[in-house]
Amino acid sequence: MAHLLGHPGSMASLRADLRDLQGAIADVSSRAGPARFPSWKFPDQVSCELDLAALLERYDYAEGDPEFSQHAHVVLLELLVDR
Repeated sequence: MAHLLGHPGSMASLRADLRDLQGAIADVSSRAGPARFPSWKFPDQVSCELDLAALLERYDYAEGDPEFSQHAHVVLLELLVDR
């Protein structure tokens, strides 16, 4: 599995999953109200107030920079846990 860390296809799939999950969270929050708890990844912020679009833009695959891509992949996995 380590060979997939930073792989553009794996990261694209993970990003799509995060967008889908965020959509489901928004749907539930619109009916039941937001769950106001600290973010696991960013404990100084409330998880329902994270700007996921900005985070997805910041932590994207970087061609020619495998170290950053691997870091970004881990951050995306952490955001999945945070959601």
